[in-house]
Amino acid sequence: MRSTLTDRQLEIIEIGMNAEAIPGIAVALVADGEIAASEGFGFRDLDQRLPMTPQTVTPICSLTKSMTGTAVMQLVEQGRVSLDEPARTYLPDLMISDLEATRKITPRVLLSHKSGMGRTGHQPPMWTEKVSPYRDRADLVSRLANVMLQTPPNTTWSYCNEGFVTLGHLVETVSDIPLEEYFETRIFEPVGMDDTHTSFDAWRASADRAHLYERSGDGSTEAFLPANYSIYLSTGGVSSTALDLAKYQIANMNYSDSPLLGAGSLEQLQSISMPFGDTGTGYGLGWQIRWVGSRKVVSHGGGLAGVATHSLIVPSAGIGVVVLSNLGGANVALMAEQLASTMLDEPIFVSDPRDAPPIRTRYVVPEGTAADCLSVYVSDEATIEIVGDGDRISAIRSVPEGGAEEAALVGIGDGLFMAAEGVRSRGSLVYFVRDDDGGVTSLLTGGNQHWRS
Repeated sequence: MRSTLTDRQLEIIEIGMNAEAIPGIAVALVADGEIAASEGFGFRDLDQRLPMTPQTVTPICSLTKSMTGTAVMQLVEQGRVSLDEPARTYLPDLMISDLEATRKITPRVLLSHKSGMGRTGHQPPMWTEKVSPYRDRADLVSRLANVMLQTPPNTTWSYCNEGFVTLGHLVETVSDIPLEEYFETRIFEPVGMDDTHTSFDAWRASADRAHLYERSGDGSTEAFLPANYSIYLSTGGVSSTALDLAKYQIANMNYSDSPLLGAGSLEQLQSISMPFGDTGTGYGLGWQIRWVGSRKVVSHGGGLAGVATHSLIVPSAGIGVVVLSNLGGANVALMAEQLASTMLDEPIFVSDPRDAPPIRTRYVVPEGTAADCLSVYVSDEATIEIVGDGDRISAIRSVPEGGAEEAALVGIGDGLFMAAEGVRSRGSLVYFVRDDDGGVTSLLTGGNQHWRS
């Protein structure tokens, strides 16, 4: 049967899969409120040589976050939640760090990752312990009282999965409906997402399901995901298919008659709430947002062991792209952008990340500010040295096993820089944390990784 994808689209997928030896890819394209094309490539199961299909059930990881945002906004529309009330209004026992900080943490703050929590250390045990270390979401949320904030709330972007666990607990508490049931009856069913699930058990039980793989020295090895990931459902625990996510994209671009939300609520979710300086990029409420010329691109990526996903919509053009892969760390974001480019009248994405245009900013770094940042910063994983001359600085990242990577930093806001060069660093945020006396004590990279001076 002839593919519904164009020759150029097939070429993009073939090149991307071959470049990274991706076992399987499922793709769906949306145009003008319809699923324009969908197809699977490669294998969902390497051992049995079973094909990947648009109906292959795959963990979608952080693509779940916009669904949590949708659930919160539904409660806002019902008058049961206010985005700017303290989260403690709905979860009276909530305590994060201290009472003063907790009162500044609202649903909007949590949805846009500006709580200051960052990596709290609660998620890694999910990968190593056979039984979940937390009884339920309420148990995990109660443990946030011991969190040491990386920055005060509302200071900078600090990507935090535990913040979305808190939001999931808020949804089930306010609605008095278990979060699993809420997702199924308020989001999946209205959209017609019949192959979308709230547990990894349901993914594993699916007849057409993806096996997940990580790169190894001799090819690919099957990856491990915890048997029970329900505690983190609202941050990345949903499993779905390319076709179901295409339906979800359509609902998110239907501003006249969406089964999910009204136009104003959809627009709030898809607008920058946490700006990255004046670059036209930032984070919305469960979505990543960036302006490319006159086009707003709304997207999100997802990743867990053995899986990489990306969902991208351009609402003004009515187009969407879903890419699900069963290889951890695969660069499916680039593939999604390249596919989106084939659907637009004007090219708004670059085909090669090395050709990315310079960062556009009018921010002027105050004299002497950059020099304050010159130091060596360490984490458990690597070392970053900030070097420079005058107000031009660069970050040199070194790892224990050897090798270093340097990226020039462009100032885009108060204490905020963006890496302009470097393979892994391109587009990454770097924020310098200062103490009460104005001295730089640490830095954050990529939204939540903490490096101490």
